[in-house]
Amino acid sequence: MTSRNNRRRNAPAIEWPTVFLALFCYGTWLAAGLFLWPSYPLLALVVLALVAALQSSLAHEVLHGHPTRNAQLNEAFVFLPIGLVWPFRRFKTIHLRH
Repeated sequence: MTSRNNRRRNAPAIEWPTVFLALFCYGTWLAAGLFLWPSYPLLALVVLALVAALQSSLAHEVLHGHPTRNAQLNEAFVFLPIGLVWPFRRFKTIHLRH
Protein backbone atom coordinates (compact mmCIF):
# COMPACT_ATOMS: atom_id res chain seq x y z
CA MET A 1 0.00 0.00 0.00
CA THR A 2 2.90 2.34 0.71
CA SER A 3 4.30 2.10 -2.81
CA ARG A 4 0.88 2.98 -4.20
CA ASN A 5 0.72 6.10 -2.01
CA ASN A 6 4.25 7.06 -3.06
CA ARG A 7 3.32 6.72 -6.73
CA ARG A 8 0.25 8.89 -6.17
CA ARG A 9 2.32 11.52 -4.35
CA ASN A 10 4.99 11.54 -7.06
CA ALA A 11 2.47 11.74 -9.90
CA PRO A 12 2.11 15.10 -11.63
CA ALA A 13 -0.77 17.28 -10.43
CA ILE A 14 -2.16 17.42 -13.96
CA GLU A 15 -1.55 14.86 -16.69
CA TRP A 16 -1.37 17.26 -19.63
CA PRO A 17 -1.35 14.66 -22.42
CA THR A 18 -4.72 13.39 -21.18
CA VAL A 19 -6.08 16.94 -20.97
CA PHE A 20 -4.99 17.65 -24.55
CA LEU A 21 -6.47 14.34 -25.68
CA ALA A 22 -9.82 15.34 -24.15
CA LEU A 23 -9.71 18.71 -25.93
CA PHE A 24 -8.82 16.95 -29.19
CA CYS A 25 -11.67 14.49 -28.68
CA TYR A 26 -14.39 17.10 -28.18
CA GLY A 27 -12.92 19.40 -30.84
CA THR A 28 -12.89 16.60 -33.40
CA TRP A 29 -16.43 15.58 -32.45
CA LEU A 30 -17.62 19.17 -32.94
CA ALA A 31 -15.73 19.64 -36.22
CA ALA A 32 -16.99 16.33 -37.65
CA GLY A 33 -20.56 17.16 -36.71
CA LEU A 34 -20.54 20.73 -37.97
CA PHE A 35 -18.22 20.70 -40.97
CA LEU A 36 -17.77 17.14 -42.19
CA TRP A 37 -21.35 15.87 -41.83
CA PRO A 38 -22.98 18.20 -44.42
CA SER A 39 -20.60 17.17 -47.22
CA TYR A 40 -19.44 13.66 -46.27
CA PRO A 41 -21.93 12.04 -43.90
CA LEU A 42 -20.48 8.52 -44.14
CA LEU A 43 -16.97 9.74 -43.39
CA ALA A 44 -18.39 11.84 -40.56
CA LEU A 45 -20.04 8.74 -39.07
CA VAL A 46 -16.72 6.90 -39.09
CA VAL A 47 -14.96 9.84 -37.43
CA LEU A 48 -17.77 10.24 -34.89
CA ALA A 49 -17.62 6.53 -34.04
CA LEU A 50 -13.86 6.72 -33.47
CA VAL A 51 -14.25 9.83 -31.34
CA ALA A 52 -17.02 8.16 -29.31
CA ALA A 53 -14.64 5.26 -28.61
CA LEU A 54 -11.92 7.71 -27.58
CA GLN A 55 -14.31 9.55 -25.27
CA SER A 56 -15.29 6.24 -23.70
CA SER A 57 -11.62 5.56 -23.00
CA LEU A 58 -11.25 9.02 -21.48
CA ALA A 59 -14.30 8.41 -19.26
CA HIS A 60 -12.61 5.23 -18.04
CA GLU A 61 -9.46 7.20 -17.19
CA VAL A 62 -11.55 9.70 -15.23
CA LEU A 63 -13.12 6.84 -13.26
CA HIS A 64 -9.70 5.91 -11.99
CA GLY A 65 -8.59 9.41 -10.98
CA HIS A 66 -6.99 10.86 -14.08
CA PRO A 67 -5.97 13.46 -15.37
CA THR A 68 -6.02 15.47 -12.11
CA ARG A 69 -6.34 14.70 -8.43
CA ASN A 70 -9.64 16.62 -8.25
CA ALA A 71 -12.64 14.34 -8.93
CA GLN A 72 -14.98 17.22 -9.85
CA LEU A 73 -12.52 18.67 -12.33
CA ASN A 74 -11.95 15.22 -13.82
CA GLU A 75 -15.68 14.73 -14.24
CA ALA A 76 -15.87 18.07 -16.07
CA PHE A 77 -13.59 16.58 -18.75
CA VAL A 78 -16.22 13.98 -19.65
CA PHE A 79 -19.42 15.91 -18.88
CA LEU A 80 -20.70 15.52 -22.43
CA PRO A 81 -21.55 11.83 -22.94
CA ILE A 82 -21.05 11.64 -26.70
CA GLY A 83 -20.69 7.87 -26.74
CA LEU A 84 -22.20 6.49 -23.56
CA VAL A 85 -25.74 5.24 -23.37
CA TRP A 86 -26.05 6.31 -19.73
CA PRO A 87 -24.70 9.31 -17.77
CA PHE A 88 -21.14 9.30 -16.46
CA ARG A 89 -22.06 8.91 -12.78
CA ARG A 90 -24.15 5.82 -13.51
CA PHE A 91 -21.32 4.39 -15.62
CA LYS A 92 -18.94 5.11 -12.74
CA THR A 93 -21.16 3.34 -10.20
CA ILE A 94 -21.57 0.26 -12.37
CA HIS A 95 -17.92 0.08 -13.40
CA LEU A 96 -16.40 0.50 -9.94
CA ARG A 97 -18.42 -2.43 -8.58
CA HIS A 98 -16.04 -4.87 -10.20
